[in-house]
Order: sequence, then C-alpha cells, then structure tokens
Amino acid sequence: MALAKLLVAFVSINALGALCLPLLAQQTPATTYPPEAIAVFMQECQAKFAAQAPPGFRDRGDRYCTCLINRLQEKMTYGQFQQMTADNEPPELKAATNACIGAIF
Repeated sequence: MALAKLLVAFVSINALGALCLPLLAQQTPATTYPPEAIAVFMQECQAKFAAQAPPGFRDRGDRYCTCLINRLQEKMTYGQFQQMTADNEPPELKAATNACIGAIF
C-alpha cells in the first residue's frame, strides 16, 4: 500500500512538472529586435520577395517576411542577426525560410 501511494505521488509530481513546462516557456518571451531593424528588414525582405515570387503570389510578401522575422527572433540573438550577410547566412535563416515558404504556399 505504501508503495502504491509513493508511486501515485511520484506520477502526480511528474505530471504537474510536465504541465508547468509550457507555462514556463510562455513566460520567457522571444528576443525582440529594435523596431528600426525590423522595419528595415521588412522593407528589404518584401522588395526581394516581390522580385522573386511567382506571378500571383507577390502579395504574400508581408506574411512571408513577418513569419521570417518572427522565426529569426526566436532562434537568433540580435547580434547574430546583425552579422547576417548574403555571404554569411546561418542555418537558422535557411530553416526559417523553408518553414515560412511552406506556410504561405
């Protein structure tokens, strides 16, 4: 009987801990970049998207670029974001690009 109570208590504690993890994750906000940097990124991203998107899809640039900047903020610090260049694209950018393209097409 004591073993059964101990087992129930252990399972309850683990279940409670598992339930709290999403709450803790929600309390930790993603890193936000300065508004000026986001504005510049969005302008450049939308221009590139409009130039490269197939006809009929060019109006999705805002959704794509918003998705992209949100994912980058979740995965990269602002310092890492600032170091991105066309010659220095981190794997986080490719992963975010693929995910966002998949989300809008």
